[in-house]
Amino acid sequence: MNPLKIAFADFFTLSLLLMAGLALRKHCRPLQNLYLPASLLAGFIGLLLGPQILGHFTGVSLPIGKTIAQWPGQLTSVVLGLGFVGTKPSKNFGRVAASAVTVSGLVHQTQVLVGLGLTILLIPFFPNLPVSFGLTPVYGFHGGHGTANAVGVALAQYGWAEGISVANTMATAGLVSGIVIGMIVINIGVRRGYAQKVLKPQEIPQDIREGIVPLEKRTAIGKGVTYNDALDPLALQLAITGLIFGGATLMSKGLTMLHPLLKEIPHFACAMVLGAFLNYVMRKLDWQDYIDRATINRISGVALDYLVCAAIATLSLKVFSLYMVPLLVTITTMILVNLAANFYFPWKIFDVDWFERSVASYGLESGVLATGLMLLRVVDPKFETTGQESVASAVSLLYPLAIPYVVLGPLLSTKLPAWQIWVGSFIIWLGFYITARRNFWHGDRKFADILSTKSKKPCAR
Repeated sequence: MNPLKIAFADFFTLSLLLMAGLALRKHCRPLQNLYLPASLLAGFIGLLLGPQILGHFTGVSLPIGKTIAQWPGQLTSVVLGLGFVGTKPSKNFGRVAASAVTVSGLVHQTQVLVGLGLTILLIPFFPNLPVSFGLTPVYGFHGGHGTANAVGVALAQYGWAEGISVANTMATAGLVSGIVIGMIVINIGVRRGYAQKVLKPQEIPQDIREGIVPLEKRTAIGKGVTYNDALDPLALQLAITGLIFGGATLMSKGLTMLHPLLKEIPHFACAMVLGAFLNYVMRKLDWQDYIDRATINRISGVALDYLVCAAIATLSLKVFSLYMVPLLVTITTMILVNLAANFYFPWKIFDVDWFERSVASYGLESGVLATGLMLLRVVDPKFETTGQESVASAVSLLYPLAIPYVVLGPLLSTKLPAWQIWVGSFIIWLGFYITARRNFWHGDRKFADILSTKSKKPCAR
């Protein structure tokens, strides 16, 4: 079978799984209550019906093989390469945005420190555990599946083939825990009077639970930049995507020709650079109107859904069994630390709307912005607080800090001892902490006030 037919066969298999995942979400009430994305459910269906489980016991399975396992690596370049395309420089950097970035920076670095710290403690008991394992929690929890796959591909390139499955396992644990524990925390917080806009946990509408938008609520997913008789509007945005992806390939090959060591620069890193450069050039030439950011977001979203489905469907169960104890210890610890950090730091730092912003931050730092916004909608249905502004600022303005960890982290973790990376990360954490103490810290607020059953409403604003 030629490569094009193989690609379309994989496309059919993944599309079938996504449809099955959406159907499962629509008709299974427990899954609706968990608010799990259809792409995640699709991936688990593929894993169950694939060669590792169904095929192992029956000899018959869905055709999920090595080619589908290659999809996440390629789609990662699309997702990350489009990150800057069509964006505009942020003009909103007030106190809400600054405090949100400070909290997000502290949480990001806390995840790094805890992950690396646990790995340092576990290595004497598991000598084959690589230093890179310590960075997979922040890639999975803070970064989500897109980042997890990006660094997983890079880690495989640097010699740790199991890194993709480990990072994806972390991302899955972060996403599921963010939704499930987030809803539990919301129920407790609302009943204690911490929320300002609801007196009881807001019921998520049934259509949102099912995942299907009713006809009367449907909106356009983008705007047409070109007329159809000249070029289909979607084709133009896809062409821009293709230029970035193809240009990244040429850039990667060119860097390798300049010096052999440059071949270690991941393809997704080249895509990110080209995407940012293209956006800069088009703004300078006043061509930015040729880009429809809404359509670019949809292309990125499609790539991410197929990426998550393919990544979960091809998770290596052998890798999970190989790293089972370190994975369970690290995931359990990360869930607890992530929960504590996303409510302690906001409680100490945020001037207003601390609970709503904490909820959004917890969802964001568990993998995806969509989870943060979904949890925020439960306690702030009309987005009347500063929660939306806060989480949006954290996503966009902290991005430059996360990039070095994504691009250089996999390489440095194979070249440097864990303690050196830990110390460097601690210095960055300390910078955020000093910033918080000097500019935002509320010393009179005790964390025990939140945990105490006697406290009913510890300063909503």
